[in-house]
Amino acid sequence: MAVSHVQPMLILLVSLFSLPALRAVDFEYCNKSGYDFGNVTHVEISPNPIGPEDFELSITVFGYAKKSIDSGSIEVYAKSEKVTDLLRRQACVIEAGTNFVLPLSEVPKDVLEGEYKYVVALLDKDVGNSEEPAERMCVDFSLPTSVLTLVSA
Repeated sequence: MAVSHVQPMLILLVSLFSLPALRAVDFEYCNKSGYDFGNVTHVEISPNPIGPEDFELSITVFGYAKKSIDSGSIEVYAKSEKVTDLLRRQACVIEAGTNFVLPLSEVPKDVLEGEYKYVVALLDKDVGNSEEPAERMCVDFSLPTSVLTLVSA
């Protein structure tokens, strides 16, 4: 009798632990090699997959910071070979030696012609003498789309 209750409980536990992983997307560093600032451990998108009726999404970037950012910002944009559309910008502060979570909600879904990626860049105003903020870290990824989105496009 006890065996019959154990199997469903194990299935439930495994499914609960794997749910956050289902929202994760494959990403790569924009510079292809990583950054001195720290590293990104994973990127989550919600909803996942993106359907034709979804006009906004939430992006959350998780990582570890080796250095601090006191006057920073996060930018999200869609980028193709010919077009770059800034979709969202928000301020952020990150302490050195910490795990960070960068939540970005209400990011508009953008559809560009041809191949394109979403880019999340972490910028710091307090680096260097330039008026422009310095890029401390950047990742890009393709949006996970459902089969229905691909058919309707």
